[in-house]
Amino acid sequence: MADATLPLEARGISKVFTGGDGSELSILSGVDFHLASNEAVAITGASGAGKSTLLHVLGALDHPTAGEVLIEGRAVSGLDDETIAGLRNRSIGFVFQFHHLLREFTAVENVMMPALIAGMDQGAAHRKAEMILADVGLADRLTHKPRQLSGGEQQRVAVARALVNDPVVLLADEPSGNLDMETSGVLHDLLFTLRGRGDLSIVVVTHNYDLADRADRVLVMEHGRLQPRVVG
Repeated sequence: MADATLPLEARGISKVFTGGDGSELSILSGVDFHLASNEAVAITGASGAGKSTLLHVLGALDHPTAGEVLIEGRAVSGLDDETIAGLRNRSIGFVFQFHHLLREFTAVENVMMPALIAGMDQGAAHRKAEMILADVGLADRLTHKPRQLSGGEQQRVAVARALVNDPVVLLADEPSGNLDMETSGVLHDLLFTLRGRGDLSIVVVTHNYDLADRADRVLVMEHGRLQPRVVG
């Protein structure tokens, strides 16, 4: 029986890509994963091991070839695209290596977008975005466009955008991969400060071992499966 208290769970996830010549490439092979409330899990492993693919499947951005993903106890398979999009927008926040901010919009407008998509009225969305940007230390950058922000500031805007709908899970894919060491440390501090304020759970894919070591658990992707990291 599914444990509905788990923010995120995966059972037997496999992902196979088929090439143009009909050949098959297996990326994920029977992955089991669970995430507890307020838990932080880091996933490490070699480039090309399938870490980002798994994150996309966990966040319902991609469908597994086999297996099941449950978000807050609700199975994703069988849901239509509109329902999946609504579930994803409400329950999951995403932060990628590249911030993917819309260049023509200000910081506050970028952060408002998911709230507006979720049906929040413009005034409430603006107020919520202002509050979240203040939480990430950007209260004085509300009207700045991405080109007017540093790399670290742009990534903090991306974090704020991911959190504007109060998701239960934040999925972060190499969130500090394009930042220098000092700026990376600031971003890592921010992520774990935000986690410490409530019931936010985090899954972070990273090659940064300083970030991974801050997680409650570290898993390693090898041969399409997740294994606990062996210390020593």
